[in-house]
Amino acid sequence: MQKLIVVGAVMAMAVGCGGGGGGGGSTAGGEAAYAGPIGSTDVAAGQARWAAACASCHENGAPAVANLGLTPARMRQQVREGSGQMPAIGPSRVSDADLESLLAYLVTVGAVADPNAAPAADPAASTTSATQ
Repeated sequence: MQKLIVVGAVMAMAVGCGGGGGGGGSTAGGEAAYAGPIGSTDVAAGQARWAAACASCHENGAPAVANLGLTPARMRQQVREGSGQMPAIGPSRVSDADLESLLAYLVTVGAVADPNAAPAADPAASTTSATQ
């Protein structure tokens, strides 16, 4: 009986977090299949999409996404294919255009690395010291 309860709870979470709208992604090309620049700068639309499709899980026990620093391609793959307890979220639930605005929002919280940011300086390359 306990096994049925656990399975039911997991299935309920999957449906609530976007399961059932899955599909659409294929692991055949891996992350490279999702490569490309972020196709939107509409942070407000992305934040609204986050609130509608992601916050119910990620702000209530699912892993936090802030400061993950994933590439846009890796985040697209994560959304479309899912992994672990996160179900795949297909275009019927989050359109490709909405996904791009979602990526624009996720840059603002550090979940997606800002593709326009300058590379971090390599501290080992620094030749200055406090004694000079």
